[in-house]
Amino acid sequence: MHNRKPINPETIKTLSTELTGLPVDDEKAQIHAEVFETLMKKIELLRSLPIKDIEPAVVFRPVKRSGGDSS
Repeated sequence: MHNRKPINPETIKTLSTELTGLPVDDEKAQIHAEVFETLMKKIELLRSLPIKDIEPAVVFRPVKRSGGDSS
């Protein structure tokens, strides 16, 4: 798996300014960095679970009906 750099307040400030043109103050950048870093760690945890071959509990498989009724 790819090793990524942690998301820090400077990352948030730079991306916000570059992508949206809206600067973010230091306090908000710190809060957003913590939230995004936690989210990324949770995603990494989910990706590490051995569930690649397990289907979700609900799977939709359309069935072609044999009659002339389309409903």
